[in-house]
Amino acid sequence: MQLFHYHWWTERVEQMEEFYQQQGFETVLRVGRHEGEMQTFNPPLEWDEFRDKGIAFRIIEMVKGKTNITFGHGIGDRFDHIGLLVNEAEYERIIEKAKGLDLNINERERRTFLSTPWKFRIELQKRKDVVHDQGTHIMAMDIGLSFQENPKMIGNLLDLDLYVESDSHIRVGNHEWSLNFYEEDSTRLCSVHFSQGPMHSVDPVGTKLTTASDDES
Repeated sequence: MQLFHYHWWTERVEQMEEFYQQQGFETVLRVGRHEGEMQTFNPPLEWDEFRDKGIAFRIIEMVKGKTNITFGHGIGDRFDHIGLLVNEAEYERIIEKAKGLDLNINERERRTFLSTPWKFRIELQKRKDVVHDQGTHIMAMDIGLSFQENPKMIGNLLDLDLYVESDSHIRVGNHEWSLNFYEEDSTRLCSVHFSQGPMHSVDPVGTKLTTASDDES
């Protein structure tokens, strides 16, 4: 099981794409509504060729190594979901646990979404071609959320070990990646820690990007 992905809704889709390109990500897909129909505006098209057409982008997808980032047009900035690459056995086990926890399960042809009490979702993805075979991968995410519901539930759902437990910080993970939950009033993706960089900046929606070397210094 690999933590590989996150998604935002934002009004600043062009700024997001420019920012992540500067971090070494490659744009692989742009899909948006134009003149009442969903259309693609994939590279080699550039923003100068469609910026003034009033396109509402449903998704812009960017890839770097084993990391996949997507964002689409929304009102304000809203953190929507994280994504996990899973095999069939992991998928079936997580789905059974989600049923036991009475979570909403939205199974689709290409991926499945699990709703959580914190208004962000967990994507289960079995298609390995959504990322490259090697390269930059996500080592950790810091997520702010309310502790009215215990975030340990996500660790139980995903069969992750419990590393830290306090009144304001829960850390769950495995030997490859981890999730840090910090108590805040609203849900947001605070930071993403990558295996390789250099990445030491803040993206247009306020998520801080760091690398392992930054975290150790």
